[in-house]
Amino acid sequence: KDIPGTSAVSPGSSSKQCAPDTESPSGTGEADYCRRILVRDAKGTIREIVLPKGLDLDRPKRTRTSFTAEQLYRLELEFQRCQYVVGRERTELARQLNLSETQVR
Repeated sequence: KDIPGTSAVSPGSSSKQCAPDTESPSGTGEADYCRRILVRDAKGTIREIVLPKGLDLDRPKRTRTSFTAEQLYRLELEFQRCQYVVGRERTELARQLNLSETQVR
């Protein structure tokens, strides 16, 4: 599977994150937390991309929450008043707006 000279690292990460690890229990000379995938670019060139194994590429993306105009208005008012709504205030605001506390956060 390995294609010499085509390793790439995902954007925003350093190449040291998935660098070869000579002390890997698997004996492959590669860190156990790395996952290598082969991709074909627009020109047809096959490239190898190294990603963390913990990155779940098969999981579907969460759908984006659509807030109503009233919810946005109230959330913006609260944000202007206090940027970090916590505790009972967050619970109460979430209840009033019919949102989860995570959505209010």
